[in-house]
Amino acid sequence: MHDVLHAMEAELAGHPVFGDAQGILGRLRAATLLSLEAASRDRPPIRTLCRELRNERHRRAAAAILADPVVLLGTGDLAGAIRRGDESRLGESEELFAAVLRHLRDGTPGLPTAAGCPLRVCPRGVSHEIALWDPGASPSVLKRRFESVCDHIALTFPSPEYARLRRPCPVFAEAVGRGCGLLAMLLPELAASALAHLRLVGILDTDHSGGFSFTHIASTAFLSMAHGRKPWVVAERLLHEALHCKLGHLARVRGIWQQDGGTGGSPVIRPVWRQKPARGVVEWSPKRAFMAFHVYVHLALFFARVERLEALPVGGFGAPPASFRKKFRTALDRAGWLGRALDDAGLPFGSDGRSLFAWLSRMLRRLSDPARRST
Repeated sequence: MHDVLHAMEAELAGHPVFGDAQGILGRLRAATLLSLEAASRDRPPIRTLCRELRNERHRRAAAAILADPVVLLGTGDLAGAIRRGDESRLGESEELFAAVLRHLRDGTPGLPTAAGCPLRVCPRGVSHEIALWDPGASPSVLKRRFESVCDHIALTFPSPEYARLRRPCPVFAEAVGRGCGLLAMLLPELAASALAHLRLVGILDTDHSGGFSFTHIASTAFLSMAHGRKPWVVAERLLHEALHCKLGHLARVRGIWQQDGGTGGSPVIRPVWRQKPARGVVEWSPKRAFMAFHVYVHLALFFARVERLEALPVGGFGAPPASFRKKFRTALDRAGWLGRALDDAGLPFGSDGRSLFAWLSRMLRRLSDPARRST
């Protein structure tokens, strides 16, 4: 059984198109740099930045810069401002990329957006640190842009405290580090593949037990303070949100969604486990349902490994919560339900999205079949 789960982990982490983190991130960096170069003709700071990002001596710094959430946002902002002839936005974009150029020339490690954030964790098997967002860090043009997006997101929540960020503390940094360590112990290849897409973690000032991420804020996840010192819960949430970041990166370089985003004119999907009278009817677009399907297939493997901990050392992390023993079936059921709902919706995605769905569906069938898992 252990060998079968390991083989499935290797495939989920190493699929040449949909799993290989370095391949996805390499394409993301190349596409972002090409977009910046296309916009840099009459903008000397951006042109200089592009030239220096291509310099081999800046290879490691360039990898961080071209996965920075605000750099990716700013690249999209710049392209949109050029199309519209919006001189005000063009000026803001030039200011932002001038700050990125200073960051590169100063030799400051890590993300430009998180340059003032002192607390970081370094997951095993991942070549970069994950910064913990600090709202009290020194002001910068990148910090202002990041916070403006967070403020906009907060407006979509039913209550402001769900999206309010707080300063991280060493205790929480340790909890995130231990969660990364536990995840690497359980699923070393999948942990490295997923966490390679996560660069920044914001800490939610709320007791809400969940977390969230957004595809338009790349490389970033938000975790609740309620996780506290629970490494098993932190490991699950880190994997969950890192997988959303991975799909977000993948969608930037592959034809996952239709040109209209896969939502225009599409049917709605009502996940049965989210329908609670107090909330009203919860409706997801096929795109949102696909994002959840992608995560639940991977979580099914995570909980299958938790069920078989007799083959793994767990010293220092304690026993998993009792609820984890039931979550393998929950993940399977939810992934299966979403797969059927998406199939009924006609998969309104791009060609790569349909191929990704077919591949994940095959992996789900392997996880769902006890005979195939035990051989």
